[in-house]
Amino acid sequence: MMSAGMQYFDRVAQLLQEIAKHEIGKITQVAKVAARSTLAGGIIHIFGSGHSAIPAHELYIRAGCLTNVRPISLERILDAIERVEGVGSALMQNFDGQPGEVLIVISNSGANPLPIEVALEGNKRGLFVAAITSFDHSRRVDSKHSSGRRLKDVVNLAINSHVPYGDASLEIDGVPSKVCPLSSVAGVAIVQAIMAETIEQIVALGGVPPVRVSRNTPGGAEHNQQYIQRYGDRIPELKL
Repeated sequence: MMSAGMQYFDRVAQLLQEIAKHEIGKITQVAKVAARSTLAGGIIHIFGSGHSAIPAHELYIRAGCLTNVRPISLERILDAIERVEGVGSALMQNFDGQPGEVLIVISNSGANPLPIEVALEGNKRGLFVAAITSFDHSRRVDSKHSSGRRLKDVVNLAINSHVPYGDASLEIDGVPSKVCPLSSVAGVAIVQAIMAETIEQIVALGGVPPVRVSRNTPGGAEHNQQYIQRYGDRIPELKL
């Protein structure tokens, strides 16, 4: 009999195959917009609260990723108030997203007001807004936003994470509920796939992708200096 750890690896492999098979077209579509925006000097914005913030952090000032990616917020306090309507609109008051740029909003359930409001504000400002969300979970829960809409209903393009309802994936004898969630693995894989496709698209368009190099490698810090000058005004954390 396969151990629980091996079962989890097996389930993750199945999930990633499902995403690759069914979502690569959407991933490429987001990447094409992100590539054009990047070539025009734009920023790729990304948002998630709770555990959905993990994929947003995955791309941020990260070796091997585009330097022009910035999370809308890194504040953990948002996790506690993601169901409070109005928080997302307040958070976006100082958002400097520009028309034609990309905003990726991540929410497993897609039901809480915070990610929905972030997406709606992105729409108002003319950004291309993409969602990463579980269609299975979203369709089985009521929206907590007063409009009754879910995240996937308010974006330009919604990518299905294929994560099952409830997120957890394994049944273990003697445990009353399923264990070991999948949404973080799915979210990280999808955003990195978007990165890969965007970088490839930039090269195809004749550009040089602003890929960050680990500063713990010879010449890495020197290589990254150019991006401080290019993006430092809009991503001030690059200067730290």
